[in-house]
Amino acid sequence: MKKGLKPLIVGIALFVVGAFVVPVAIILPLVLSDSSEAQFLIPGSAEFAAEELGRYYLWNDHQTIFDGTTHNRSVDLPDGLTISIEDAAGQALEFVSDASISMSSGSDASQSIGYVEVAEPGLLTVDISGDVEPRVFSFAQSKLLKMFALIFGGIGLSIIMAMVGVIFGVIGIVKLAQGAKAN
Repeated sequence: MKKGLKPLIVGIALFVVGAFVVPVAIILPLVLSDSSEAQFLIPGSAEFAAEELGRYYLWNDHQTIFDGTTHNRSVDLPDGLTISIEDAAGQALEFVSDASISMSSGSDASQSIGYVEVAEPGLLTVDISGDVEPRVFSFAQSKLLKMFALIFGGIGLSIIMAMVGVIFGVIGIVKLAQGAKAN
């Protein structure tokens, strides 16, 4: 094998992995994630296991498919809804109204309604009552910070791998050129 060919091949491989494989490996799980496991119909109640401390959001899934039925409702909530979220001991958690986040993925669209801060893991009961047409809500831990960390960490890793790949490629080309001059 010619001197410099190995670094060139390693450089090309690192560049391809850094420029294409790492971004795809990060983007695919974000695009293909499914939040339907935390959905429930209102009026009604549902129980959720809070496995970690943190902020848990209540969402108005105003455009979704739930149990094989399409739901396309207004983003605006109807008047008269009562929202109660309790821990396993029956203590009400403070619900903070926050409609500042909207998310869409494929044919699903959601708007945040508000959140609770969970201080200790355990079973939570979400109860929504009121004289309204059935709607789909969901309840889940906030994944925004994790998502941003994954995206920016992936971008950083991708840039570093691509740059290291370019450096190895240049070293390989220089060694190949020096070997050709020596012959």
